[in-house]
Amino acid sequence: MKIHYAWVIFLGCCIISFVGFGLTINTAGLFWGGMSTDLNLTRAEIALNATFGGIAGAVSLLFAGTVFKKVNTKLLLSLSFGITGLCFIACSFIQSVTPFYGIKVVLGVVQSISIVISIPILLGNWFEKKLGILFGITGALTAVGGSFFNPIISHLILEHGWRTTYIIVGIICLVVLLPTALLMKFKPENGLLPYGAETNHTAAESNQAVNNVEANGLSIKEASRTPIFYSFIIAIICFQAAGSLAQHVPALIQSLNFSLQVGASVMSALLIGAAIGKLLMGFMLDHVKPVIVLLIFTLLGASGWYSTGVFNNVVFLNGSGFLSGMGQAIVLTAIPLLIRGSFGTKDYSQILSIILMFGAFANAVSVYIHGSMFDQTHSYSASLILNVVAYTIGFLCLAFAIQFRKRMTT
Repeated sequence: MKIHYAWVIFLGCCIISFVGFGLTINTAGLFWGGMSTDLNLTRAEIALNATFGGIAGAVSLLFAGTVFKKVNTKLLLSLSFGITGLCFIACSFIQSVTPFYGIKVVLGVVQSISIVISIPILLGNWFEKKLGILFGITGALTAVGGSFFNPIISHLILEHGWRTTYIIVGIICLVVLLPTALLMKFKPENGLLPYGAETNHTAAESNQAVNNVEANGLSIKEASRTPIFYSFIIAIICFQAAGSLAQHVPALIQSLNFSLQVGASVMSALLIGAAIGKLLMGFMLDHVKPVIVLLIFTLLGASGWYSTGVFNNVVFLNGSGFLSGMGQAIVLTAIPLLIRGSFGTKDYSQILSIILMFGAFANAVSVYIHGSMFDQTHSYSASLILNVVAYTIGFLCLAFAIQFRKRMTT
């Protein structure tokens, strides 16, 4: 029995999630301590690299959906992954913070295209069935990759320094991600339908079915006129602002007088929680009312961040990190699925990329804000409280979007 090419796409997305996201994004904060000491930088100054990179990535997301439709996917991803690897290698040679900011701007652009937006677009184009669990699996692998690479990168930094470790990360990107790019295709072609769509058609009927799939849903212009669109924007701003604190977790734990190894351990617990949360959320969204699922994960995430400022014990801190990670499932699993369900597939890539752009801006700005608040107060307590507020507002916006969508379809 011939395997549908959608499963090759899914395999490629899994590799991108595990290595692309798990290694290059989820370990970023581990380099900050050593760099801050060697380059004599404050916490806010070093966190500003994530702000610049995030803003660049957010701007690129405005055009990413259109770029994916017009540029050959293999070429686009190959260039992006190649530049990503070279940027990490270049980081090892910096002697001041200014070129580091420049490198992070370039990384922000290529990572947004090749890692952040590529997976939901490709899965959304290639699958009609099992989307919930597939989003859950690929989302989980970003966290599994992070939990796998965090202790390794922490060990390499301590043993060989952050400069050598940056070179190693760059080489891994080139060796693993470049071949993966050659497997990827934007959407089914030549009459092939997405996995789960009806396949008992003649060639002409198949082509018509493909056209029907592509035409299903609202255009970007129509979507932008609905209150649901803006509810998603507010929600993702809130959840990404809260999630940006994850980049400070190693530093947060060190501010509580624990070692970098403990910080890496809590970060790994957070990522394991995110992995389990995304898998569980993907499964639950296929079987349970979305608003109930969102409420559960909002409570888990908010309680995780709040309790991080309460406990001063390694075991409990790891538990708090685990709960915080589970809450992150909302951004990478629930929101893309809810957007696709609300607006359809017609302009899904453009709608998704624009909404994600606002989230990326929020993430970029919030990373710097968290760092600045720490520099002013020498504590992350205010950030932890703000995260609880952000989770509450984000949930209310998504609940509104779900209810309004029901009214539109009845």
